[in-house]
Amino acid sequence: MAGVEPNGLALVLFAAAFAACCLSFFTLVGMFPPSARPQSVAGLAGGALVLANLALLVILLAGLASFAHQTLRWTSVVVFGGLIFLFIPAVFQVIPSAWRDSRSGLAVLGLVQMAALALLLSPPQGMTAS
Repeated sequence: MAGVEPNGLALVLFAAAFAACCLSFFTLVGMFPPSARPQSVAGLAGGALVLANLALLVILLAGLASFAHQTLRWTSVVVFGGLIFLFIPAVFQVIPSAWRDSRSGLAVLGLVQMAALALLLSPPQGMTAS
């Protein structure tokens, strides 16, 4: 594994954060256009949660790109990112729609995104690209 990516811990952090990004993306795609939103997310409060999650997703993607650029080989990012994006829809389908298409589901999704962002912002020292 060290021949592929010598920074294994950074790769694990990238994988976890990118999985959160992908889950967020697939959840939020189902919330647009606003007329297609589930009834439990309709209204002003649901719209605010969708927009807050969308803002968190953009921030997380920017942070993830910066983290990957500073700590990983680009080949590792492409290969592992592609594998995660390929297989995360199966995980997404396992989550019951009653959970992911509700206000509480969107609130939990926001917490997952914040946790992933916190992981990226406070990695152990010494992680640099080789």
